[in-house]
Amino acid sequence: MPPIDGLEIENFRCFEKLRVQGLTRVNLLVGKNNSGKTALLEAIEALVSTDDTMLLYRASVARGETRLQRRQGREDGLMVDVRHWFYGHRLEVGGAFHLRASGTPPLFVTRTIEQASASAPERWHIKTMVSSEGRKLVSTSPLTPDGFIGSGTIYEFEGGFEFNSKPSVRFVTTRPLRPVALAALWEDVALTPRETATVEALRLIEPAIERIAVLGTGDASAAQVLLRGASKPIPLGSLGEGASRILALALQLVGSQGGFLLVDELENGLHWSVMQKVWRFLIESARRLDVQIFATTHSKDCLDALAALHGTDPQLTAEVSVHRLERGRETPVRFDAARIAECVEMELETR
Repeated sequence: MPPIDGLEIENFRCFEKLRVQGLTRVNLLVGKNNSGKTALLEAIEALVSTDDTMLLYRASVARGETRLQRRQGREDGLMVDVRHWFYGHRLEVGGAFHLRASGTPPLFVTRTIEQASASAPERWHIKTMVSSEGRKLVSTSPLTPDGFIGSGTIYEFEGGFEFNSKPSVRFVTTRPLRPVALAALWEDVALTPRETATVEALRLIEPAIERIAVLGTGDASAAQVLLRGASKPIPLGSLGEGASRILALALQLVGSQGGFLLVDELENGLHWSVMQKVWRFLIESARRLDVQIFATTHSKDCLDALAALHGTDPQLTAEVSVHRLERGRETPVRFDAARIAECVEMELETR
């Protein structure tokens, strides 16, 4: 049984109510633009990152729901507009969102807008309650009069914000890895068996890759690869966007061992011809590393590749489910890989 087998969401981002059942080891979220695919990933991220005090901050920074504040003479303080966490973008005393996950263990996160004190009704704070493995954690943070909350400095997020929660939680966005984040992720796998797994993943794009290294430090970090028969390495970027995407997926996947991998737009940068191999890599790695994967896609090629893999290895795809979100619908339409294969054969639209 996967760690999370069901979700319930109330008043979070675009969801007034959403109930998702039948989650599996690997879950693909599909639907039209603005149907809530990324928001659902963010809800899962908040639920499974219960050891981290920065719940939802990474998502707000990625969405641009922030402003800078001058601190100690420097405009580097980062403020998050929390209105966008709530359905309808409304802030009011008593307003709250609730996130629940059924599984082992069950998880619960809620955030509520409250008055800071009876003597100062114009001052509000946001109360966070997290429940996980029998623990219940409660904290409060003050809000500015226009609904912002402090979240540290811009420098804490520029390098690619990573959670320190246990189990590990990794989020692969649609943007390329920043050099600082790439260096940190590579340091975690270099000279370990996970380095070998990373190279094997890159060979899905370029079979001639023999070795990889990340050279330099900080913003000067860059990935270099050595091709079979070559005397000198070349920049990974010279192999195209697909190679960089696979590197990000592989590094984040091996880093999420025993935890969760969240991927926004799985197909981003990848040609349709490699998608079946990517599916095999993800499913086999998820099994081996004990990772539960949630990914979004807009691509019919992504579903076609899953159907093709089911045709050759139905046992492998048994742990994959597809959930189609529809705006205003409280329950997604669920497909397993066999049903996806039938729809592809009948040329029915499932996205």
